[in-house]
Amino acid sequence: MSLLDAVQIVTGRRREDARGWLHVALGASQLPTHARFGELYVVRALARGDRRGDHLHPGMDEWFTVVDGEARLELVDPETRARRELTLSASDPQTVRVPAGLAHCFVNLADGPLTIIAWATAEYDPTDVVPFETS
Repeated sequence: MSLLDAVQIVTGRRREDARGWLHVALGASQLPTHARFGELYVVRALARGDRRGDHLHPGMDEWFTVVDGEARLELVDPETRARRELTLSASDPQTVRVPAGLAHCFVNLADGPLTIIAWATAEYDPTDVVPFETS
């Protein structure tokens, strides 16, 4: 079995009106019962082709949702080299769970900025970041 089989995708909700938008990335009912909270953070890429990630975390899961722009999420199982790519965009809200140990990288597909909200099951620990090229 590949770590790719443990990737979870949930549908979000986005409501827009003249004032702006509300993006609901993840609800409590969509989380596994064992889910832990570590930290919430924002990832930003400014130009088309910018890459954010190219690493894995042996000790934590991460959840990602694109709230501005469009991205390709590259996923690679470091043991089997199995690969999967997902396209995520603010206009079609989805949240993706990347399990611990799965290499991942976001590539900005738009001409403008890419903004991603991420939730991790542990606080940042530099010893839990292992560089891994997904391309």
